[in-house]
This record gives sequence, structure tokens and C-alpha cells, in this order.
Amino acid sequence: MGEQQYSRRLEPSWPAVAATTFRLWLQRHNGGGRRLASRRRRGLLVLSAIAAMALGALVTLVFTEHGTQSAAARPSNAAQSTASSSQLQIAQANRYQAAAWIAAQVLPGTDIECDTLMCAALQAAGVSAGNLLVMQTTTQDPLGVNVIVATPAVRNQFGPRLASVYAPLVLAQFGTGAERIEIRYIAPDGTTSFDSSLAPDRAARIAAGEQLLTNKRVQASAAARSALLAGYVDPRLLITLPALAHEMPVRLVTFDDSSPGAAVPLRGAELSASAPAGLSAILAFLAAQQAEYRPSLFKKAELADGQWVVTIQYDAPGWMGFKGP
Repeated sequence: MGEQQYSRRLEPSWPAVAATTFRLWLQRHNGGGRRLASRRRRGLLVLSAIAAMALGALVTLVFTEHGTQSAAARPSNAAQSTASSSQLQIAQANRYQAAAWIAAQVLPGTDIECDTLMCAALQAAGVSAGNLLVMQTTTQDPLGVNVIVATPAVRNQFGPRLASVYAPLVLAQFGTGAERIEIRYIAPDGTTSFDSSLAPDRAARIAAGEQLLTNKRVQASAAARSALLAGYVDPRLLITLPALAHEMPVRLVTFDDSSPGAAVPLRGAELSASAPAGLSAILAFLAAQQAEYRPSLFKKAELADGQWVVTIQYDAPGWMGFKGP
């Protein structure tokens, strides 16, 4: 015997049910000498009853589906709990990244203001507790520190005054939206004074970059040249590199920075020399610099193309102009 095939029967529609019921009724009541008019009247009664049944079933179906859709549209407690848990995880990840960045990039000894959770994360990352100022609910302004970690709690407390009055510059940002964390620079003389200095400070960096490119002992890649001419290079590099070129020929491979989500002067560079011994001479020169000009990191590194360079990194927040720390 061949393989049996099974198919799911679709439920008939209400009009089909009504028609079938009326047909069967006529078949049962077609004999016995009753008059056709009587059969028609009774048929109409039966059809009316069936129509009423169909209408009732349809109304029940509509309200049942509406109730099901409404229940599906309402978020369950489990969904709300999942969303809340995800938000907490995002906030925790942002704190961890911000704390790690500050520990690695911000100048040791910098006074930092933060909320309770952020300060705890910074201590766990290795930042000295002596440099941390915990924000209180009664804190009126963030004065007296160099950097503030603008978590959602800090932004809610200070509102738009945080950027418009005290801390105009974002040094780095982690995350997006309401849960983002910004590391902000506190301008000593306020935002208005800071904003007024931006144009002349950049003009000074451009002039220093142009002068550096005229030095016969300095070679620059296209990317490095572009950064210098645009005024994107940190003043500490613009002061150190001419002094280095006075001691030995140097090639500027690139300028870079480790400040995610921020537009600040580039604090890092990669330098190469004409001979391997030149890299060691560059390292010795950097190690002999005074504290304000000595990079926080300088070491030899191999690039992807096999080229050996000296990588330089200065601490944040850095200098905006040539006025010094």
C-alpha cells in the first residue's frame, strides 16, 4: 500500500456553514405534505438563527484577537527586566573603558572629579584616591579640579552649564546616548575665555608646523605634513621635534592620538631614522628631556610593513597653545 498523505483540514467559513445547514434542513423537511410557504418561513427563521450565531462568533473572535494583540503589545515584566539589565551592563562597560583610558592617558597627579561609582572604578584601575574628588549632591560647581568625568549623574547635576561655563573640551568619550561618559577638561578661566583662545592657539600650531617642515633635517610623510599644516599637532611635539632634528635627521611617519570621540591636538607620533642606531639615539634624546617635554611613553615598535619606528605619546589633557601646562 502506498504511503498515506495527511493534510490539515481548514475550518469552513460561517457563510459555508449556514448554506450547508439550510440545505440539509430543506432535505429533511421537504416531504409530509407541508406547504412551501411554511417551509420558507421556517427556513428564514433557521437562517436568522444561524446568522445570529455567526455574528456572535465573529464578535467573540474579534474581541479575542484584540485582547491577544493588546497583551502582546504590553511589555512583560521579564522584557522590562531584560532592558534594565542591558542598560546597567552598558553603563558598567562605559565606566570600565573610561577608567582604563584615564589610568593610561591622563597625566598622573591630575585632579579629577567624578561620581561615586566612577571614582570607585578609577581607583580599581589604579588612579590614586588622593587625586579623586567625589561629587556630592550639594556640589555647586566643578572648580578646583583639572578634569571631570561627565557620567549621566554628573550631567544631570550640572546641566548645560557643565559645557557652557566650566568644561568646554571633551578629551575622550565612551558610549553613546544617555549612558555615554565624557572626560572633560576644566578650563581654568572658564569656557568663554577658552573659546576665545581656540583660533589664535591653532594659528600658532599651524605656524610652528610650517616652520618645522622647512627644516632640512626633517622629512615628513604626506599624512604627517597634512596634520602639521592643519594645526592638529600637540604643542609639546612641535617644541620637541625641532630640538630633536637639531641633534639628528628624523622622519615623521605619522601623528596620531588615543582620544576616542574627541577633537583635540594629536598627542602621539611615530618617528623613523635613517639607520637602526638612530632609533636608539631618539630614545636617549627623549629620556633626557625635562618633565614637561618628556613623553609619557616612548619605545621602539615594528609597523605592519616591517618598518621600525619610535612611538611617542604625551599625556592628556596637554596644551592648547604654547603657554605651557
